Amino acid sequence: MSFSTLRDIFAGRVGVDSCVRSVLFLKSPSNVKKYLKNVHLLVFHGYDDRKNERWKEYPCSQNVAPILEKDFSDPIFMDKYALKLSFDIARFMEFLEGYAKADFNIKPIMLHYSMIYLMDFFSRTWLKYEKNRGHGLKFSEDGKEYIVAVQESGLFPRASDAFYLLSESNLFSADNVGGVGAQENLAGEILFPKIDKRKYIERPKIRLTDLINASENLEGRYLYSPGDSNQILIEYAILFATSSISRYNAEGWHKMQGETDLRNRLDLVQYNFLYEWIPSILKRTILTEGLERRLGLSGP
Repeated sequence: MSFSTLRDIFAGRVGVDSCVRSVLFLKSPSNVKKYLKNVHLLVFHGYDDRKNERWKEYPCSQNVAPILEKDFSDPIFMDKYALKLSFDIARFMEFLEGYAKADFNIKPIMLHYSMIYLMDFFSRTWLKYEKNRGHGLKFSEDGKEYIVAVQESGLFPRASDAFYLLSESNLFSADNVGGVGAQENLAGEILFPKIDKRKYIERPKIRLTDLINASENLEGRYLYSPGDSNQILIEYAILFATSSISRYNAEGWHKMQGETDLRNRLDLVQYNFLYEWIPSILKRTILTEGLERRLGLSGP
């Protein structure tokens, strides 16, 4: 994917050129090694204490742990890790370009696969894993309902863990911070209902309609800033479900397209990823303040 093609996808975003430069930079494994060392130094100030303390009481899988400073001095670890992260970035770009060119009915699949690799890059920037594969979500149908089951391991909980490590608990993280409370007006009327915590370690099963309602609930509360982990994770689960439906259930997919409100809502999810969540995730990693200067990427 060329600079101009990738830039077109992020057209109108603040710092779009910096974003594209950084993404292209990370296609090289040797550049990824520089990136890892510098992004951890900037975010955690060169110390392991902060992430170790935050992780100590976190009841997640034993197969997941923060990347520590000592890992950067292990050439075997760094060589293997750099290859994996550069591969993630390359595949993210390939599927994103495919999304831009794909037929309407294929777009959810292409965008979902693009996000698989970006979320993998995001989580692996901060956490290392042993045996922890899979989507972390399972899709099923129960009568007329579509169900998304959150798994205890895999990509989705790994992303939840990464947000947690960066000091941001979320609706799916394994800690005990609660859900999102109800919001009332001055007359005591409920404007937006409570959204309960759904810890991934409890393997919750959630209806697609409930995920869509929760996304709308969050959007209606405030002008959220790009990077809100609850919104990203909920809409990723929606994208996963719609990708599964469009791929495996043609009749169900075409029925969804005939429901105008639902189709508009699903189109908005795709729009959010392209113009809110992808730039937000990249800003949490490669566009950390000061990182471009350290990597020699700053410029017009």
